[in-house]
Amino acid sequence: MDTVQATCLEAQVYKSDFGHLLDWVYFHDALSRFPIHHWQHASLARESPNADCVKPRSVQYPPLARHRPALPPPNPSYAILNILSETCDTLLDPKDPTSRSEEYRGRLKALERRVENIPIKASSSADATLAVEVFQTATRVYLARASQSPWETPADLDYLIGKAFAGPIVNCICPHFFPLFILACEARTDDRRAAILNLIDGTETNLRVRSRAWLKEMIQSVWVHQDLHADSDLLVNYVDIVSDMISSSDTVPSFV
Repeated sequence: MDTVQATCLEAQVYKSDFGHLLDWVYFHDALSRFPIHHWQHASLARESPNADCVKPRSVQYPPLARHRPALPPPNPSYAILNILSETCDTLLDPKDPTSRSEEYRGRLKALERRVENIPIKASSSADATLAVEVFQTATRVYLARASQSPWETPADLDYLIGKAFAGPIVNCICPHFFPLFILACEARTDDRRAAILNLIDGTETNLRVRSRAWLKEMIQSVWVHQDLHADSDLLVNYVDIVSDMISSSDTVPSFV
């Protein structure tokens, strides 16, 4: 993004293929907000003379381009990706006293309404349409989980997750890592976990996509962690689990 802004490429968005290339830059940048939000490595901070004075929340990231890229396009609608990006830049740790302010809760409620009201338009194939639905559901689940304290139960979340596992997850091919990871964190039964693994294997078989071996390892680590605490009275912090899994990598993992 620094290169795009420094070279003023955004001003050439309608020339030649620049618009299509920028769409893909924005697409990857939007999805990078999720792992960067959770990756707990000091080396991630940019070096600058005033680094100590810069607050991460003050950084503004550009919205995705308004037109669709050339084929093959990213399946999730740009509206969903914009909301996911805004969510990651807005979220505070539930342990942070600021997270209890009315202003902050109001911003979260506004994000919830926006993602809930995004219409899912029929795409060129049933699989693509279902993939968008999975992405929207994952974004709603993540927003609800990451903004709640461990002892709070997000409203209607069980219904939303049950609906996803009863339909899209068992019927679609999802090439994107973010929704697979988020929904896998909600798979507490053997049947649901099998559905997630089948979805990952089916996607690798039917699409020309990169290996998902590291994603499966990360997901299975989450399940082990959840099982170890299943019979415990200890309340497990959702944000801590996600951050621990993502931070186990030496580099920021890609959830594209």
